[in-house]
Amino acid sequence: MTANWMLEGPEGSSNLTLDRKLMVIGSGQGCDLRVAGLSTSEVQLLTLPEKVVVEAQVKGVKIGTVLVKPGFPADIKDGEALVFSNGSVWTLRRSRTRGSSIEPVLQAVELLLEAPDPSDSLPKLLEFAALHLSADEGVLLGGPDLLEVVSRWPEGSSGVFSKSAVKAASERRGAVLWADSGEGDAQLGGPSLLQSDIRSILCAPLKTSDEDLPLGCLYFHRIGNGSSFVEEERRSFQRLVETLARVLVSARRQHEDRAALEAMRAATKTDGLLAFSPVMQAVLAQARRFAAATVPVLILGETGTGKEKLAQLVHRSSKRTGPFVAINCAAIPASLMESELFGHEKGSFTGATSDREGLFEAAKGGTMFLDEIGELAPHLQAALLRALQEKTIRRVGSTVERQIDVRVVAATHRDLDQMVQDGRFRQDLFFRLNVACVRIPALRERHEDILPLARVFVQKASVEFGMPFGGISRAAEKHLLRHGWPGNVRELENCMQRSLLEAGTSRIQPEHMGLRESNTPSGTLAEVREIAERRAVELALGKTNGNLTQAAAILGIDRKVLRDLLKRLGMYEGGDSDPA
Repeated sequence: MTANWMLEGPEGSSNLTLDRKLMVIGSGQGCDLRVAGLSTSEVQLLTLPEKVVVEAQVKGVKIGTVLVKPGFPADIKDGEALVFSNGSVWTLRRSRTRGSSIEPVLQAVELLLEAPDPSDSLPKLLEFAALHLSADEGVLLGGPDLLEVVSRWPEGSSGVFSKSAVKAASERRGAVLWADSGEGDAQLGGPSLLQSDIRSILCAPLKTSDEDLPLGCLYFHRIGNGSSFVEEERRSFQRLVETLARVLVSARRQHEDRAALEAMRAATKTDGLLAFSPVMQAVLAQARRFAAATVPVLILGETGTGKEKLAQLVHRSSKRTGPFVAINCAAIPASLMESELFGHEKGSFTGATSDREGLFEAAKGGTMFLDEIGELAPHLQAALLRALQEKTIRRVGSTVERQIDVRVVAATHRDLDQMVQDGRFRQDLFFRLNVACVRIPALRERHEDILPLARVFVQKASVEFGMPFGGISRAAEKHLLRHGWPGNVRELENCMQRSLLEAGTSRIQPEHMGLRESNTPSGTLAEVREIAERRAVELALGKTNGNLTQAAAILGIDRKVLRDLLKRLGMYEGGDSDPA
């Protein structure tokens, strides 16, 4: 939108409002603005946001003391004099409308609430705020240091801004006003600002009071000889930024809650497994690829990560039409496990009053899920290996070999490699099971999944318990992100159920969760320091999707220092998403 300009005439003359992009001034009837005493067609003016372009139609027209040659456009800026051929002097002024209208704010709020993704609204918010403040230029800044230009206003402007002002606003955590008039927080100075003709600056981080990091930064300046921003506008700008930030956060949370509900409805397609982080999405994609084959699948992961749900996904994604049969190898005594797996004949042992098929036979045409395979007794490991190799089983007390058609998916939280080295797990069985291996990362290793999963679980609990859900406070979200989640997804789901019961219809707060603030590590000072460094690095990398430069900025260290730290911690893999 083009800024409004006007020409202030000599004393006793009315001001001329330049309210169209292209205007002709003269005394003739065809002129847009008629002024007595001028030539029939004196000048043609092109009004732009930052200047006005003058094209003289007659000789004798000047900008200040410089003649404007007819047919050769020349720029005139705010505060400069336009001298007509009859000698009359008119001064170009920006026609400012002080930021009193509420309309831009209302439009901004509506835009935020209706946008599919509230972040897409930020460039439009820049335009609204610029018009509201009668700014000449503005930029929306982002990135870890708030120095990356995300959007600029007006479109096609230089995008020049004062890094010092942005830094001052970040340190103050609020709006700063700089002006060459001396009003506000500091007086403008420095050759770069003066060279850009910047005379007044307003800048503020786009954040709410309970946000650790700003969503961005709004920066505006006025140029030329027009009026500077004043203290009243700084206070108004601060309120505007805070309001827009709160609405943006609220709209984003509503968007996330809607996404959580959609994810909950779609969870049945993935057997309840939800993946929001790239690393977990890659795990599901890998499991689906393995599902097409008939080879055994080994699933590794800590307790509570969802190994059985992933096994169910493998089964449903395969072409096998038989049942999914699961057994926990740690839950059944070794003396009974052989009969459970392979079945028994009548009279084969005390209590065997009839023939009974085992789970391998029951899973005909389907999938056998052996959870906690690392707990299987040595003699059963040998029997399982034979079943996998020969595709036959023998019931307890029988000499008859029975053909089986079963796909085995095994899972464990133990280190089978180490168990093989220690002689506690058969190497040949390990090789047989480890044809296709999927590792489910712990929840602390996929930071991006914590909040989306929490919303899904609390929405699910709300439906199951018949209780309204009042939302999750930002403080509670921080609490969730700080927790180590030793019980992984299972612990998170239990936590959200408990939180809903404790909060009732109120917004969930940290005190409703029953989580300790942190687990104090024990050991030597070097061990404690390494644990703390590793945890801080994991969180920073999780927030930035592995970008080293951004993670280093969050940690307050240089990128090279972070890379050396990753090498020392054994976490550096020789590549990252950061190009520099």
